[in-house]
Amino acid sequence: MNEIEDILATRRDFYAFLYRMYVEEPAREFADDLVNGRVRFQELTSLEINAELSEGFRLLKEFMKKSKGKEVNALYEDLRDEYTLLFIGPFKLPVQPYESWWVSGKLRGEPLVKLKKDYREAGIVKSREFVEIEDHITFELKFMHYLCEEALSADTQERVKECLKLQRDFLDNHILKWMPNYCDALYEYKLSDFYKGIAKITKGFIFLDDAVISDLLDSV
Repeated sequence: MNEIEDILATRRDFYAFLYRMYVEEPAREFADDLVNGRVRFQELTSLEINAELSEGFRLLKEFMKKSKGKEVNALYEDLRDEYTLLFIGPFKLPVQPYESWWVSGKLRGEPLVKLKKDYREAGIVKSREFVEIEDHITFELKFMHYLCEEALSADTQERVKECLKLQRDFLDNHILKWMPNYCDALYEYKLSDFYKGIAKITKGFIFLDDAVISDLLDSV
């Protein structure tokens, strides 16, 4: 695997890690790994990480250290409760994880219409199994993961560049317009605990990827 492929694979895997943190509550197996110190947060050895990412990893390692020795089911319930509070309800979510909310001030606003158009042009249709609307943070992170996979499987340099341009446009037109602010709010919310670290890591990786995509486009 050459250097560009290595970077593409690292980005793909990290987007997979991120969207899994938002798509559903952490699994009991994850709680068990935290309690027993078996979690290995993904390293970005091929990329130069920034202060936000470093702080996020520090917070997660601190959370894991604090979790050692806890009863697994108790920690699992804590993680479930935090996820439910932040992403499910039943009451109004304290930090809305939707692009439209942050860009237009309301759910299902004009940004969602533009986003659906971009998905259609890329050949993406939401699965019926995914209950959230398409501007949920999970869907946008999953779309970047998909574009990274497309670049890795491309059989021509032109196709790689096309996928990178789609990623560049998606970051500029969508993710960078709202996700850093969302991450700040998620981090600052008084009842977030585990997700404080996830918020910092998400924001830090977005800013890192902003620079990495530009470098990749100059290299292919």
